[in-house]
Amino acid sequence: MAKFDAYEAITAQIIAKLEAGVRPWHMDWNAGAGAGFTPPLPRRVTGEHYRGINVLLLWITAQERGYRADTWMTFNQAKELGGVVRKGEKGTPIVFFKKLTVTKENAETGQDEERQVPCIRSYTVFNVAQIDGLPARFYPAAPAPIEPAPTDGKARDLVREAALHSCGAMIHEGGARAFYAPGPDTVHMPDFDRFETAGGYLATLAHELCHWTGHKSRLGRDFTGQFGSKDYAAEELVAEIGAAFVGAHLGILGDHIDNHAAYIGSWLKALRNDKRAIFKAASLAQAAADMVLANAGQSAIAKAA
Repeated sequence: MAKFDAYEAITAQIIAKLEAGVRPWHMDWNAGAGAGFTPPLPRRVTGEHYRGINVLLLWITAQERGYRADTWMTFNQAKELGGVVRKGEKGTPIVFFKKLTVTKENAETGQDEERQVPCIRSYTVFNVAQIDGLPARFYPAAPAPIEPAPTDGKARDLVREAALHSCGAMIHEGGARAFYAPGPDTVHMPDFDRFETAGGYLATLAHELCHWTGHKSRLGRDFTGQFGSKDYAAEELVAEIGAAFVGAHLGILGDHIDNHAAYIGSWLKALRNDKRAIFKAASLAQAAADMVLANAGQSAIAKAA
């Protein structure tokens, strides 16, 4: 029997979604869920949010099965709380990383040397919607629909804008393009009135701010790639996923204005060539999202969401 390869299995899952024209980090969350429903950031039984690649994996399952609750737990955790996973329910595999110490001979000295290498491990969790008998606090009330922004684009969401501006980026508004300029280290946004909704403006700003985090003075990502190149695709993937994480924290309803279809082919190529690429992108995206919201404060985030 072939050994299970979590990198290959998860990458294949993401590839299948992209081949179907679906970005796993930006699901059609309104389908069957009522207008104005945003994807909740998945939480552990402790209340702590999952991070990185596990967010994508749990979002995929939640969208496919229509889960609206944000809490996930193992079979044993459910049992300890008095809950019972319903017969026939299928869990969702997620991953964690641990360091293993290996011994290898140094080719130059001939001496054995110890070094630590990351090792991926998989385990299974269930959404609380799959579990009966848990304490009432784990079963959320039906969320109230979020009022969509006016389609005339005039009503700005100043609370969420303030949360995004708290990162300290130099943001210029005006013109017709949204982009981050690494040289002057500035974010450029189109005039607000060019957007159909406030959510579209905020999602676009979150995307460009995730690019901003990659400056050499901050997270130091590579901006040298030209459109269509591997490096360019990798950076766009980081900004895409990072903006989704930011949007989930702030409850942003909207999508940024770039043509995502133009990037899907390059993302597929990158993922097919490197089974670890999506893991790296998700990790970098999590760091970018953390930096964008680092100074927003929990009260500001809670008020926005």
